[in-house]
Amino acid sequence: MAPPTLSTSSTTLSSGSTNEKGSDVSDQKEIDAIWKEVHSKVVELAGGDPKKVQTTLDINAVLLYIDNVQNSNKKKSEKFGAFKHVVGRTLQCINTVGGIVAEGASTVFAPAGMCYNALTFVIQAWQGYEGIFENLAELLEKCTEFLERLESYQGRMDARLTRVAVQNLRLFVEICDRTIRLRKKHNKFLAFTKQLFLNDNGICDLLSMMDKLNTKESLLVNAQTYKLVSDSAGDIKLMLDGQKEQKKEQDAKKWRTTIAKALGFPPTSLDNDGEPVLSWQRAYDARKNTLVEETGKWIIDHEDFVEWSRSSIPPKPVLVLGGRNGSGKTSMMANTLRYLRKMNRAGPTSRAVTAYFFMEGEKRKSDDDNPSSLLEVVSRTLLWQISTAYEAMTKSVFQILERSSDFDGLVDLWQQLFINNKERMNPDTTFFLFIDGVEKEFLPLLQRLTSVSDNKKIRIFLTARPQMISEWLDEADAIKFSTIPISDHNADDIDKYITYRMDNMPILKDPSRPGIAEWRSKILETLRYKCAGDYFKLNTSLNALTKVDLVDDIYEVLAEADKTRADQIDVEIRRLNNTRTIKEIQEINEIIQWIESGRRFFPVDMMEALLSVKHRRSSVMQYRAPTLPLTRRKTGNEDVETTSQEAEAEPITMTISLLPFPQKLAEKYPIFGITDSGLVDWRSSEIKDRLPSKGVERDAGRQVTTSGPQIIQESEISIVRHFLNNVCPPDLYSRLEFEQFFDTKLGARQKEYISLDPDNADIKIALTCLIILTEEELRNNKGLHRYAMYWLLDHLQEVDLSAADRELKGEVGPLLVKLFTEECGVDSMFWPYDLNVSLSNWDWDEYIDLREARSEWLYSMSGVQEVSRWLRDSSVTKYITTEPGISLVEAVKSPSTNLHEALLSFAAKHMATHLFRRIEFTPRHFWCACWFIRGYLSRLNPKKSSQMPSDPPPYKDVNSAAFQEFEGREFHLETLQKIETWAASILEKTDNTPEQESSWEIHGALITFQLCHTETDATKIYQARAQKAVDLNPKNWHACHFLSKQPNTSVDEAVRLLSQAKKDIDELRSHNEAWIRDHANSSLLARITLDLGDRLWDIGTDRQLAAQRHRESLQYDYVHFKDYTKVLKRYQASGAWAELIAFVETLNSTSETWAAFFDELVNQFVVAIVNSDEDVNILAQAADETKRWDVIEAFFTMAIDMGIQQEAHDLLFLLRDGFAKTLDSAADGAQQDKVINIQEAALDDIKLHRSDSLSRHAIDEMTNTLARTYLEKAFQPNLSAEKVDSYGTLIAKLLPEPDENGPDIWTNIMAVCCLIRYHHKRQSESKLARDWIERIVRESIELLSDGDEENDDSAYWLLAWLLTTIGDAKNTRIAWTLRNIAQRDAVAKWEDFVAKSAGGEHNTASPEPTNANGSAAKPLERKRSHNGSVTPPLKPGTPPHLDRDSASVHDGPLQPVAFVSCDGCYRQWTVMGEPLYTCADCLGATQFDAECHALLLRDEMQKKGVRCRKDHAFIELPKWDAREYEGMPKNCVPLPDGTGGGKRWITLEEWKRELRGLYLKGDAEVGV
Repeated sequence: MAPPTLSTSSTTLSSGSTNEKGSDVSDQKEIDAIWKEVHSKVVELAGGDPKKVQTTLDINAVLLYIDNVQNSNKKKSEKFGAFKHVVGRTLQCINTVGGIVAEGASTVFAPAGMCYNALTFVIQAWQGYEGIFENLAELLEKCTEFLERLESYQGRMDARLTRVAVQNLRLFVEICDRTIRLRKKHNKFLAFTKQLFLNDNGICDLLSMMDKLNTKESLLVNAQTYKLVSDSAGDIKLMLDGQKEQKKEQDAKKWRTTIAKALGFPPTSLDNDGEPVLSWQRAYDARKNTLVEETGKWIIDHEDFVEWSRSSIPPKPVLVLGGRNGSGKTSMMANTLRYLRKMNRAGPTSRAVTAYFFMEGEKRKSDDDNPSSLLEVVSRTLLWQISTAYEAMTKSVFQILERSSDFDGLVDLWQQLFINNKERMNPDTTFFLFIDGVEKEFLPLLQRLTSVSDNKKIRIFLTARPQMISEWLDEADAIKFSTIPISDHNADDIDKYITYRMDNMPILKDPSRPGIAEWRSKILETLRYKCAGDYFKLNTSLNALTKVDLVDDIYEVLAEADKTRADQIDVEIRRLNNTRTIKEIQEINEIIQWIESGRRFFPVDMMEALLSVKHRRSSVMQYRAPTLPLTRRKTGNEDVETTSQEAEAEPITMTISLLPFPQKLAEKYPIFGITDSGLVDWRSSEIKDRLPSKGVERDAGRQVTTSGPQIIQESEISIVRHFLNNVCPPDLYSRLEFEQFFDTKLGARQKEYISLDPDNADIKIALTCLIILTEEELRNNKGLHRYAMYWLLDHLQEVDLSAADRELKGEVGPLLVKLFTEECGVDSMFWPYDLNVSLSNWDWDEYIDLREARSEWLYSMSGVQEVSRWLRDSSVTKYITTEPGISLVEAVKSPSTNLHEALLSFAAKHMATHLFRRIEFTPRHFWCACWFIRGYLSRLNPKKSSQMPSDPPPYKDVNSAAFQEFEGREFHLETLQKIETWAASILEKTDNTPEQESSWEIHGALITFQLCHTETDATKIYQARAQKAVDLNPKNWHACHFLSKQPNTSVDEAVRLLSQAKKDIDELRSHNEAWIRDHANSSLLARITLDLGDRLWDIGTDRQLAAQRHRESLQYDYVHFKDYTKVLKRYQASGAWAELIAFVETLNSTSETWAAFFDELVNQFVVAIVNSDEDVNILAQAADETKRWDVIEAFFTMAIDMGIQQEAHDLLFLLRDGFAKTLDSAADGAQQDKVINIQEAALDDIKLHRSDSLSRHAIDEMTNTLARTYLEKAFQPNLSAEKVDSYGTLIAKLLPEPDENGPDIWTNIMAVCCLIRYHHKRQSESKLARDWIERIVRESIELLSDGDEENDDSAYWLLAWLLTTIGDAKNTRIAWTLRNIAQRDAVAKWEDFVAKSAGGEHNTASPEPTNANGSAAKPLERKRSHNGSVTPPLKPGTPPHLDRDSASVHDGPLQPVAFVSCDGCYRQWTVMGEPLYTCADCLGATQFDAECHALLLRDEMQKKGVRCRKDHAFIELPKWDAREYEGMPKNCVPLPDGTGGGKRWITLEEWKRELRGLYLKGDAEVGV
């Protein structure tokens, strides 16, 4: 299908009015006139000689000129580098703004070039004067503050804004002129003070004019946006609110990240936003999911708990749940926390803040990265939850940290941030702290928390063993506590637990079967009595019952139920030793090894993968002919098909059984368990104490006897043999095989048994790490690879070579050689593989591991010295019998050797090969190779090496000089030259053919291009080298492609280069089919073809061919969704909808290539398109125009299926969100049911797979949208009562409990109000709705009570939403009138400031800013978008009614902007100059003026997209009339409706009391 005819600019103009045409022409003439003035001024600066004006001057030329000026100075300026950076930024801004002007100015003179000339004249005039660089930098920074704002409007400017841009550039040239004039004024001075330029009145006047232009620009942007949105029937109400929401989020992020930093969270525990990962919440959720229903309720009515939780001042603020290990204390604490949060009123106040800590959630190794003490971990976990519990507390803690961030220990940290915090005294709030477990180090903190002298006691819930209570808490001073012994109250819980377990046993779950009810009763009674509340013993017996079905076996289990824990553990270990196979016992011992000696705890999948590595130690694999197919499970991959004979052979990366690993642990290895955090650990810590240790059997005879194999001595065998020979005939003795039996018993000492092996644990783990790093298939497992490279050195250093097993040491030797002399090993340690993630994600992930490896093995001496220690042990080297191992060992042992050269020479050469010989052109490739070679060459230089730190830490500290020197990303040209010279020698570059020389040149060009951004001559160098590469070999297609993308290459030349390259490649492919099968070749052809399509499209002569090239590029082995997004936007700009659909259709046909690039598909394609700044959804518009929704739906369906397969839940959510938004943008609006289904699936999936990396904003936006849809559908006509009920249930399910640790009230306000409105309209009761009402009112009252007037409007905003939703007309009008007062005050402050700044007198009359049509000017209320989302106001502390973008250079108030607009006609008010109508059924998100309201009621509203209907309920909002409230005192609230007594206002405290009575205490019922 041919593309539609493109619209020309004249066509677009023809649709406007004559006035608009005339205005545009007038503006264009003025732009041209201004620019002629600018050109004349520059000629004047050049001394009147036009020839001195360089018409081709560019950024690089200016920077080169500055370098020459600096080099010519006798005294070098220390501030030159900073000055050059400022100049570069200024020039870039000028370049962008100049480009904008060039599009609109009829001139042959490049606008940016004129400004460049002016700047060079300034530098020339002041050359040689001391301080020039510092003072010019200050001046240019001021100019850039104004110019860089204009950059964001590129491509979206009308004539008026273009005129503002021209005027800014003219002012820049005027400033340059004024600066040159100052040169004459100061010609007698060789030095001068700072701010010479900024103190000059003339320059200040010019900067002030720039400031006024920016104010004008802000108004023009609003007007332009108003026009654009009005023309397209869009919703202007989101424009400025988007800025406000962004500012609000920035403030919140700043507060939270500041708190996280102050609390000392280690970097490894932070998410991408710098906030801690909620490990405590995961632990609580995991524990909560294991609780048996209806257990633990006894505590709710326990008198100590009631007094502790409900009394206003608890006499004993600490409540201790006491019990021995395994008595269920942790589960009971989770139950208590759950019940407390569900109570109507958890404490004596309306809000309860609950912070908690579970030991299980913070389980870590002592040698993990985090060196914090347990008290530090507990403190930061609890303080983070307290600090972020609600808005006012977060802000208060942040303000404390702003004043002081130094604390004298943890107790002082608690004292300053919490105990002394004014928010702790909030009368509406009670604080509960839950800590699972007590340690002695907690006592000083507990004493301080419980010794507060005021009435706001902190309530603390602890779990503790009886010994801890008696030895620590009883002896501690000032800790008043009550103790609840769990064993006295949880008998019913135990019965319910046993019953629950029996309900899930196949032999017992059906009590209707004959005899089963009796057996259940017997088991319940027996276990209740014999286990006595010990859940370890209970689980041991219940687990045993799940594995038996014979009556005798059941009796045996019950008989052993009352054994001590130690006895049960011994029996269990002995049973495993006797029943498990040798391989299974070996695997059990390996799990023990990883639990005890691994440097961290491992999740289930990681442990399973680690266990699979041992199969690589067998180097011989026998594969016979295939026979019967058998499916076996492969770790981390999909099922693969193999054969029965293959299955019999030792697997490579397979799990050793088909049984799922968690089930295997539970059924076959019951001494292990999976923690609440999903980590593999001992089922009980006591099990380890019952195990023998290998190597110390002579000292552990009792252990081996009790839990290991029964060791029989030779003398004992002789006694029995003597007896049998005397009583048993020889033939019977032989027939009964007594001798074979004796041999078996004697061999028991050699049998594998479950044990610890402290002497060999680290060497076995080191062996595993070496195998992972030297086997390509294992290395590709990211988790295994990361652990191996990160911890290898640590495990090697931990091995005692004198005690380690000789055979194990012998296995290590060849693997060490392999690590340093084979490509796989070198690449595993030093080369990047994670190429399919963004650079920012790479920096937080793989880069850190590679940096650690370089720090330990390359920069420092630690790694090479450790390898030297190993290779000097003869047991290690006995199996190193071939080259290059022999030479390596000899070199390391040589006393004069350079260890880095001996061990890393192959690695360095391999890095040079990567750098100059291979097709690996990403920045991370270049960095890793250059970092390595730079470090290697430094270590080869004796002088340089002696100056380098010997230990790794300095190279890991980003603030250290060593880090900056060796890990810096900006390389000097001189450094790259040294690297290249060394590489040329080691790789024998002199033998290069012309083709190889061409390849070398393009590598050099690309390296310079990527690594030398700040070098002055870099551009010339890499462009020259690329050209040389093409000259040497015109078929160097990488060089052709690179050259075609250079700015100095014309579009026609780029087309010629790319077309010729493609032609040559196509010719090669015609007789060499194998060429395209190489990924690097296919990728190159794809990029050439895609870029050729772009250039052809830009030329515009044959866009059909261009589109064909775009589609053809998809057929090759290359996926780059970011480029595909640009292609679609090209099509959109030209209205080429048929081409767009054809491109997506072709993309669909290549879906098998998407998997590895799924994150790019979502983030750089779907999200980039759907959430772009465009007013329309590109995909939806294309589908509507072409009637090809099938193509778009097929794309999303395939992508979603891929996300499900990959279990990429974050990306899957974003993908579904994009799909829903695309369908919602359909012109016919008939896709609502599909949209609902997609959104429901997205939210359900993300709830099941909670994520710390997915933005809450995206989830909240979808939640709000779906809630609004449910609300609208609930009140459609002719719905059954059941259907209406179902929609209420669906809304409620979208919202969590409104506890203070729950969701952000600002971002959830629409969904919350949907629930409240639903129950208000139905006049139905809902505890959830009531709780949310209380939270909103309480938080609003807090904002009005914190003494910070700046956040009061946020409180009015919250109240306006709520009060409108529940139809409280009186208080809604009060809230809106208060918002008007806040706006009026802001306008007054601004006008007073402007008047004083201008030196005039301020008119004190009440301000009524109006727009052109006489209505009061206004921007935006927090409104819904097209999909129903809501943008909240700024966080408290940021006035919602101020426009930060209009701030002047002076320190004054910010200019107010409009805060409400009519949804029918977009009229706006900064202060409401006429009455408005706000819609309660739209939750206060919609307002109309009287005219539009009347149109709506008559069904004559013409505006598209208005969801409001005439049958909705409205509240009339009064206009602002200052005369009504003349004389109203401060801290009073207006009464627009008046009172019976004629009062026009009441005090703020009276209004707050009224709100409390209505909504917090239930004194008056309104709405729900």
